[in-house]
Amino acid sequence: MDDDDHCVLCRGRFLEDRQHLFFSCTFSQRVWSFLQIDWRSGSSLDVVVRQPGNSFGHPFLIEVAAFACWHIWKQRNGLIFSRIMPSFSSWRANFLHDFHLLRHRFKPGLVPWFVALLDSLLYTSNNPE
Repeated sequence: MDDDDHCVLCRGRFLEDRQHLFFSCTFSQRVWSFLQIDWRSGSSLDVVVRQPGNSFGHPFLIEVAAFACWHIWKQRNGLIFSRIMPSFSSWRANFLHDFHLLRHRFKPGLVPWFVALLDSLLYTSNNPE
C-alpha cells in the first residue's frame, strides 16, 4: 500500500477521516444497514446518537456500535498491514463471533434483549439479501 490518506475500504478516492471510515464509506454503510442502525447527521453528537437509539429497539446501541467500528477498523488494518482483502462476510463473521462472547457481560435482565438481537443478526447472516 502506498502512503496516502485515502480510504482503502471503498473504491472512491475519499479522504479517510473518522467520519468517512466509520459512517460514509460504502463498506461501513453496509455494516450499519446489516445492523439496522441509521446514523443521521445532527447538530451535536448527542443528537446523532439519540436518533438511532430511539429506533434501534435494543438497550445497548453503544456496545453494538463500538464493536461494529472496532471490526471496521480491523478490516482496514488487515489490508494495510497484512494485505488481507477486506470483505463484509469476514467483518460479519468476526463481529458475530466476538459479539456472542459478550453475552456473559450483560446483566441478567438484558440477556433476553441480547439473545433476540444476536438471533436476528444470525438469521440475517444466514439469509443474505
